[in-house]
Amino acid sequence: MPVMESFYIEPGNIKNGFGKVVGDEFFHLVRVSRKRKGELIYLFDGTGKIYTARIVDIGRDKAECEIISEDFMRGEVDENVAIAQAILKNLERFEFALEKLTELGVKHIIPLITERVVPAKSPKDISRNKIERWKKIILSACKQSNRALIPELSEPISFESFILTSEMYEKKIILHEGANFKSSLFYDYIGQLGDISSILIAVGPEGGFTDEEVELAVKSGFDVVSLGERRLRSETASIIGLGIFMQFLISKKSNK
Repeated sequence: MPVMESFYIEPGNIKNGFGKVVGDEFFHLVRVSRKRKGELIYLFDGTGKIYTARIVDIGRDKAECEIISEDFMRGEVDENVAIAQAILKNLERFEFALEKLTELGVKHIIPLITERVVPAKSPKDISRNKIERWKKIILSACKQSNRALIPELSEPISFESFILTSEMYEKKIILHEGANFKSSLFYDYIGQLGDISSILIAVGPEGGFTDEEVELAVKSGFDVVSLGERRLRSETASIIGLGIFMQFLISKKSNK
């Protein structure tokens, strides 16, 4: 049996037991996926609701779908998990990280501009077109993984401003491999966590965070955490770190 595909639908386009697929998603449904009347698909609204639906009519610019069943926050953990990922010199690698972090279940992604970030020295250096492209990558990753909740993508932010706005998180960690700071291994660290409502994980660019940035983070309540002695690419560190943590949260939730 083929795997059902997911399509994004604006919440306002679901009314009285029917959903209307329009715009780019309609084009993808008809021209790319070549869906036909009577086929079953998933519809998700980005807020956590996912619907099983049957296509009942395909017009020139919209597809009408009958809602069969509804689910909410399927596969999501209760905790607010955020990743502050430094923008990488190789933007393809940064976009790969956005895709995989979304698939793994991050709820908030913060593009970070640090001292060693090459493509941008301030948020103004990141074009609106690039941010819109990143949003499309995140949406596509939700569709690929049948995820109903679209992660929030913040505006790019400088490291200093990021530190000042990080107080909303119950736990804050910065991934760093330097010998100048006492650190915990990531696996040991999460194993000692009690019940938390939110966590923020900061990941540096190529070359990592500077000692000054780590010191500023520590003074602001961040814990220094290491993924081991190997020197990992930035996107590898964020993906493996989130993957381990999400498995920890999923296991804890299933064992309650």
